[in-house]
Amino acid sequence: MVEGAELIGEEWTLASFTGAIHRGGVGLWAWSPERRLAQLDSLCREFWGTTETVVGLDVLFARVNAEDREGLMLDWAASATEPHAYAFDFRIGDAPDARWISARGVGGDEGRVGEWVQAIFLDITDRKRAEEAERLLTAELAHRVSNMFTVARALTAIVAREAKSAPSFAEDLSQRFGVLHEATTLATRSHRHDQGNVRLRDLAERILSPYLDGANITVDVEDAAVAGADRINDYAMILHELATNSAKYGALSGGGTLRLTGRVEGGDLRLTWEEGAASSGTPEAGGTGFGSRLLRQTIERSLRGTFTRTIDAGGLRFEMVVPIR
Repeated sequence: MVEGAELIGEEWTLASFTGAIHRGGVGLWAWSPERRLAQLDSLCREFWGTTETVVGLDVLFARVNAEDREGLMLDWAASATEPHAYAFDFRIGDAPDARWISARGVGGDEGRVGEWVQAIFLDITDRKRAEEAERLLTAELAHRVSNMFTVARALTAIVAREAKSAPSFAEDLSQRFGVLHEATTLATRSHRHDQGNVRLRDLAERILSPYLDGANITVDVEDAAVAGADRINDYAMILHELATNSAKYGALSGGGTLRLTGRVEGGDLRLTWEEGAASSGTPEAGGTGFGSRLLRQTIERSLRGTFTRTIDAGGLRFEMVVPIR
């Protein structure tokens, strides 16, 4: 050993090493299967949102995300007796920004000190969100490609109904596809931070302009309603999704009425998309397809907002409220 290289005194203490692992997102905990109690260090208490050092297991289980709770309880019980290393991931909380935790340790007697099973909690929130973002991006790309074909078919049908000749049909269709390309380019260019805020009215008008001859469209979005470079792609995706669905089932499929309004109220932006009576082919308001999940992910997680969507005999109404920052 090199002389003077060993850690001594205050350099080699439980507090110093605890601080080091806490900075790495690792918390220490122990639990008693018999008494159904858990002991939490300071970082674990932060994870669980409690100030109590000793907490009942059922209290902790109640704070686990509802989708993860049953599986977690089974894994947790198994770790008390099964003599091998384990790792199971779960979320604390049900909000879109719930914290992801990985519980890791060795089960059975090897992991015990007296009645207590000792292990760690590792904060893996950043990794899980990155994985989710990657999955969403892949699914979004496939969804957008599918949507573009849907839009192409819808625009072709709209133009064909009004075309007087093959040349006019080709020219009109080319112009409409060109506008769609411009809207996509606007969102992409802004997302690369090549420009500042974009007025949402301009973005909406570009996305909706290919449908102007096939529907009665009103865009009434005030100038104060803008999106920054890091948000414009989210708004473009939302508007494109709404337009695609409308081209399939609603006003933009031909002859319908659509009104889009946007107002800044206090610190919030309110966008309302209203269509006249929807056709019988319109999906249920609480859709569970990828498009619905994409809207929810984008509005609730990325934009930190809320939305409602209703479809009835009078038509469709979609309203989203997001904070302005």
